[in-house]
Amino acid sequence: MIPSVNLLFGVHNHQPVGNFENIFKKGADDCYRPFINILYNYPQLKATLHFSGSLIDWLLKNDPGLLQKVKQMVKRDQVEILTGGYFEPILPIIPEQDQLGQINMLTDFIKDYFGYEPQGAWIGERVWEPQLTKSLVQAGVRYILLDDFHFRSAGIKKERLSGYYLTEYEGQSLAVFPINKDLRYIIPFSSPAQPIAFLKGLASEQGNAAAIIVDDGEKFGLWPGTHKWVYQKMWLERFFQQLIKNKDWLKTKTLSEFMRRYKPQGVVSLGRGSYEEMMSWSGGDFRNFFSKYPEANNLHKRMLYVSRSLAKEKNVNEQAKRYLYMGQCNCPYWHGVFGGIYLGHLRHSAYKNLIQAESLIEKGKGPRWIESETVDFDADGADEIIIKNPLLNVFVAPAQGGGIFELDYKPKTLNLMDVMTRVPEVYHKKIKAKPRTLLEFKRKEITSIHDLLRSKEKGLENYLVYDSYRRLSLLDHFLPKELTLTDFKALRYEELGDFINAQYNARQNRTEQALSIILERQGRIDYNGKKIPLRISKKISLTDCDSGISIDYKLENLSQEPLETVFAVEFNLSLDYSSKAALHFEQKPDLWTFPLETVSASAEGFERNRQHTVILPHWPIRIEQAWETKITVAVSG
Repeated sequence: MIPSVNLLFGVHNHQPVGNFENIFKKGADDCYRPFINILYNYPQLKATLHFSGSLIDWLLKNDPGLLQKVKQMVKRDQVEILTGGYFEPILPIIPEQDQLGQINMLTDFIKDYFGYEPQGAWIGERVWEPQLTKSLVQAGVRYILLDDFHFRSAGIKKERLSGYYLTEYEGQSLAVFPINKDLRYIIPFSSPAQPIAFLKGLASEQGNAAAIIVDDGEKFGLWPGTHKWVYQKMWLERFFQQLIKNKDWLKTKTLSEFMRRYKPQGVVSLGRGSYEEMMSWSGGDFRNFFSKYPEANNLHKRMLYVSRSLAKEKNVNEQAKRYLYMGQCNCPYWHGVFGGIYLGHLRHSAYKNLIQAESLIEKGKGPRWIESETVDFDADGADEIIIKNPLLNVFVAPAQGGGIFELDYKPKTLNLMDVMTRVPEVYHKKIKAKPRTLLEFKRKEITSIHDLLRSKEKGLENYLVYDSYRRLSLLDHFLPKELTLTDFKALRYEELGDFINAQYNARQNRTEQALSIILERQGRIDYNGKKIPLRISKKISLTDCDSGISIDYKLENLSQEPLETVFAVEFNLSLDYSSKAALHFEQKPDLWTFPLETVSASAEGFERNRQHTVILPHWPIRIEQAWETKITVAVSG
């Protein structure tokens, strides 16, 4: 008997909700269509395919022929289709009812369009937590794929990763296939002969061993340099021809077909995890992104907030549910080698969909209303205050300098304070490294995906400035008189007060048509070598019908001597939407404005991204007893 092995090969294709139209088109032209066309021409080869719902929606509208060709391959039993969360969420971080809803939405589409009942599911970014077993089984899923790193972390030796295992949760079991990391790095970044040689080494006389490689479809034409390599230099065709040439010992199968023929290798308990690179980026657990990036945490808790609101509705608005699911698309919730949360258009899209879902839930409240809620919104142990009317949501954090961390303008479904705080990234150390393209690397040289990065422009190290506080709005600064805009931008100064990041006491006043939050803090100002006691009171007011807020400031000198200082109020407004917010000042300030830029990694290399606009009105003031002013933020457009 000739030693043989089974190759379980496939691709996962995805574009984020809210990505640019030209990226969808480039993906279809350079990657998805040529891959499907070539696979279609090799009907003797079996494969597994997954398309996220956001990509499916675009293809149905712009390139339906591609999906029709996939449908033909399903009918001739050449490919199987994976289900999963429709809009590619990180399943463990969304509520259980949304996990089921998202999976059922994609499963229903696959049944209706392809006439095929999916057996397996793609797990977004392979982020796994054991309780997912329950939702997946309930949704009718029989198997999933995770990386071999999950199994190796559970103590399974590499040589035993040649089939599938069962994992169990609360008495319900699910089959799990390990994706082979070695093949992930070989395909398609080597000559076609190399994966064939690798597979030859896995062949056995029993013929029951499997090599599993289902990975990002974008590697086949959309990653830098890969379109030329995979199609113009015919890597994919040559690889497929090698598979056919060696068909006497190398069998391609779908995962369902393999399961029908072979038994599981055993039972395994898989802990929380993901693929090895993700574990590195996240510090060992995906949820660490919510600790590193306050903006990711805010977006996540905003999503949960909307999901809870929708779950309370007796008659669920299906369109609101769809918007919620779109707002759960994973890409702006994390960051690794690609832009992720640093891509403003993806964050804006997530907020847009979440605000749209919430607006549909509120539709029956009428044209004039106002309400407030005090809740530990971000689960940090300190309460936040949310005030709403038909046009605006205002989210206030008394424990974070009494700042506003979200301002939603509902008529345009915009969060005008969707901004970024600058934090250190491991790859910042590589910015001065010599640029190299992806295909210049030999596989043995690649220790992490960060090694594939190349710098797009010089001088990026000049932009590596890290913030010492979260970039909220309504933050209270006391600055040296001689401070320049250049030094403020570069954070080359010392705060003279102790109000940034500090706890403010909060109370509310309410009338029938208006609501106010009064935030107060007694702190100290450095002045002439002394610590001068000072009390700040700022009142944020909203009526039941206005698309703007007013802020009344009062600064009280609690000492017996006059105080001279520079008082500044920081606003951070989303770059694309800053023109929709007009600031009016009762007392004319000196005004600094500048774009805040980050340096982040992307598929093309290191990039500068303009994240938002910093607006800093500031007043040189002398306070003998008290100083007062009023600021109005009017939103329109």
